[in-house]
Amino acid sequence: MSGETLSPSTARLLDFLAELGPRWGLPSVPCRVHGLLYIEAEPISEARLCALLEIDVATLSPALAWLSDYRLIDEVSPRTWQTESDPWTLMLKALEERRRRELGPALELLQACESEAVAERMNGSRAPAQIAKLLALVEDLAAIDMQASRLSPDSLRQVIRFGGRAARFLDRRLGKGT
Repeated sequence: MSGETLSPSTARLLDFLAELGPRWGLPSVPCRVHGLLYIEAEPISEARLCALLEIDVATLSPALAWLSDYRLIDEVSPRTWQTESDPWTLMLKALEERRRRELGPALELLQACESEAVAERMNGSRAPAQIAKLLALVEDLAAIDMQASRLSPDSLRQVIRFGGRAARFLDRRLGKGT
């Protein structure tokens, strides 16, 4: 373990994830930690995580806590962690956790704002109409999510793969759109 370093491709990927995460509202260090756990595809001790990522325990601990709280990693033995090795399973777990944490509160807030905005409508404000459109979008997403959750993970994977293949086929036949 001493002197062990990341391969150039792994280091590059982890740097990318650390930059990408915040653009999606995710913290940078947990994205790097999670990326390494995924790439290694086996349990890794906290000491080895620190060594490979060149961070200290004070930086690692909150990242592990965040990832564990979001149900993206599991402690398989004391101070040793792992994540799923299947990217589809990871994506579905992450989407489920985001849905669980965010969809209900968003719907509640938008419904309350729409109700409150009735008085504003009489004053000529555009806010009520804009709030209603945003609420309709979130309700549509919630309905799609509810129906998608009825599919098994394998069925959802096949639907997405089919859609991706169809899109690539259309790109080849019709040319890529701009």
